[in-house]
Amino acid sequence: MPVHIYWGEDDFLLSKAVEALRAQHLDREWGLLNYIQIAPADKDNIANALVEIATAPLGEGGKIVHLPQSSLLGACPLEVIAELEKTLPNIPENNILLITSAKKPDERNKSVKLILQYAQLKTFPIIPQWESTKIVSQVKSFASSMGVKLTNDAVAALVEAVGNNSRQAWNELEKLKLYAQDAPIDAQIVKQLVANTSSSSLELAAACRVGDPTLALKQLDRLLALNEPPLRIVATLATCFRTWLSAKACIEAGWKDDAAIAKFVELKNPKRLFFIKQEIRAASLIKLKKAMAILLELEVLLKSGGSAENLAIYIIELCTV
Repeated sequence: MPVHIYWGEDDFLLSKAVEALRAQHLDREWGLLNYIQIAPADKDNIANALVEIATAPLGEGGKIVHLPQSSLLGACPLEVIAELEKTLPNIPENNILLITSAKKPDERNKSVKLILQYAQLKTFPIIPQWESTKIVSQVKSFASSMGVKLTNDAVAALVEAVGNNSRQAWNELEKLKLYAQDAPIDAQIVKQLVANTSSSSLELAAACRVGDPTLALKQLDRLLALNEPPLRIVATLATCFRTWLSAKACIEAGWKDDAAIAKFVELKNPKRLFFIKQEIRAASLIKLKKAMAILLELEVLLKSGGSAENLAIYIIELCTV
């Protein structure tokens, strides 16, 4: 396929996939000249990309034209669709148009439907915090690819520390590899060397739920000091509050079947519902709905280039809503 679409909120795994595609498709000596990334801020980015993708590579190997966060995955003007119709069927064999985005392509749009006829899709979603089996598999996969030997207890300790943060999991494994020098790594070593940001994110969510701004700001400061990305913090908060809101809505609606509630809330482990009920006992449905609205507004702000300095304001609002 001449078009590759990578989308998803796990920006780390997505960026690793882009690196892998470059290594696979581009010649080592000619790669710098044949990898063209066109920023979305360039007002002529789509027109320039279509010109570049129709041009043969320089020297040896293939060519990649990369459009990050491209408007091609949304609604496009008719003139752009006309250019796509002319260009996509005639992309040279060694060329790849790479489109990356945090958001899923909107298949309701004519431009997206057209592109998908020529595209190979890969998705990079953030694994939900509660899907521990998938997170364990991801950590084991990372460790295997890096040649890091972890005991089962060490895997569990690392997952507990980093949660679903794939970037941190990779970085911590690199650190552990340097420390261990090919020796097996146990849980004690992991606990000594790896900061527990996952617990801090969950503790931040809990502090916001119970309305403790002092504790919440303390946890936020700790996360930021550990270079936890603001969007990752917001994603964890949104996951927690969405789970609490869904469960509370079922209970308020009079649902009695725990299995049905667990299925609606999408709990992989239905036994977790018991603890969720304890957590939301004192939380009102109105508060949880307002919290989700606040988090959605914060997410949009950050993804639109808003300053992470606004995080503290929104955290206080979450606590006091």
